[in-house]
Amino acid sequence: MKKMGLVAVFLAMALCALAQTAKVSGLESVADTAVVVIPDSVVVQVLDSLSAVSAADSAKLSVRRVTEQKAQPSPQLLAFNRTVRDFRKRYDEMLERWDDIYLIIRGIPVKSDYYKLSMPATYYHAAIEQACNIDGWKPRIPFLKDDSVAVRPFPLKDLRRSEKIDRYINRQLLSFYLEYPNLVKQNEANLVGLKPLQGEKFVKDETKKSILQVLQIPGRPREVVQKDLLVFKPNFWTLTGNGYLQFSQNYISDNWYKGGESTKSFLSGLTLQANYDDRQKIQFENKLEWKLGFITAPSDTLHSYKPNNDMFRLSSKLGIKAVNSWYYTLSAEFKTQFFSNYETNTENLVSAFFSPAELNVGLGMDYKYIKDGVCNLSVLINPLNYTLYSVSSDRVDPTKFNVKEGHKHESVWGSRLESTLKWQIISVLLWESRLSYTTNYEKVLAEWENTFTFTINQYLSTKLFIHGRFDDGVTRESDDSYFQLQELLSFGLSYTW
Repeated sequence: MKKMGLVAVFLAMALCALAQTAKVSGLESVADTAVVVIPDSVVVQVLDSLSAVSAADSAKLSVRRVTEQKAQPSPQLLAFNRTVRDFRKRYDEMLERWDDIYLIIRGIPVKSDYYKLSMPATYYHAAIEQACNIDGWKPRIPFLKDDSVAVRPFPLKDLRRSEKIDRYINRQLLSFYLEYPNLVKQNEANLVGLKPLQGEKFVKDETKKSILQVLQIPGRPREVVQKDLLVFKPNFWTLTGNGYLQFSQNYISDNWYKGGESTKSFLSGLTLQANYDDRQKIQFENKLEWKLGFITAPSDTLHSYKPNNDMFRLSSKLGIKAVNSWYYTLSAEFKTQFFSNYETNTENLVSAFFSPAELNVGLGMDYKYIKDGVCNLSVLINPLNYTLYSVSSDRVDPTKFNVKEGHKHESVWGSRLESTLKWQIISVLLWESRLSYTTNYEKVLAEWENTFTFTINQYLSTKLFIHGRFDDGVTRESDDSYFQLQELLSFGLSYTW
């Protein structure tokens, strides 16, 4: 009897230990629903033995007879298994159709923003430009508040999602280029000829091709070699020019009550500029100007035409930036004329080729103010300036051109101030001005040239030219002044490039 009681107690303890183990393993739901299979013969023997046990022992031990049945898994486990099975099935279906570029898969959502990551490793220029570009950058001022639009209580939807995604992808691509350059086998230049399918237009060739086969364009290797890399060097030179051909005409009959003479005038001009600016320290400006004008002279019986405007000028400035808009400058200017000019009804030569000729070389500083398309100002100050006056013809009076009697050359040391201005006052009116002041602290030579251009269209314009001059270093008549003035108004063709 004692042995049967011990068996019952041992069996009860085993059942309790099994339940406790299930709880410790974290399978409480399984422990609550766990089923222990016990043969009926054993149960009968246990019950028979328990009948002989005392009432106190019967109260402490209780055994529940269970029937033999199969254990069922939890609903959560079944749901997880179904999710994994469905995912695997969809994944296999998509993988089989991935290489078919002609198959439209409507079940897979397409995000075009991520195309750079789905394509084979390719060099994209946008990643390099983004890393080197500073457009839109602004310094952050710590004591100013952020834009109130960004902190509004009801923020609007950000419509720049694609732009932001592209910037993040470019940063990842740049890191990939630096870390694994040997894995990048394709260049964006090789993808220029590829075109996407549009609408219902499909390729007639039914042969299926993979994406890698399409990207391998014939005649272009997938390897990025040195000859495929295009390096564009910055061009710091700017070439501009302007040319015009204008005329004026005035007819007066012989019996006109006030008298007068019929005249015709012709004016042409050409300006060429070649400027170098590295936008850091060095500026090199070169300018060639040529003006030539003729006028009929009915009162001059010896000369039918006389030049009323003849000037050839070549100027150059080399500047090294000092501070802000100031440049240390070495400048040079040379000017002369081409055609001869005579006094009325005489053969007395007034001026000719290289008679006069003037050369200025100076060292100083140049101040520049530039507002694109509106104003361009330059003020050149040369504390040290060398001027050479020359009259090569023996028939020209040198004293009219700052050269002493009997000499052909005259060297003068002094200072020089030159200011040039180009101002687009309105869209149809341009003012170009040049003021020069040269002195050796005994004599002064000053010139002020003003040209007003009234633009009619791209090819027609009207020009008003006013040229004032003061020179107290030349001989003059007793009734004449040192101040001289020339004015010319003309209409005709004009072109700027």
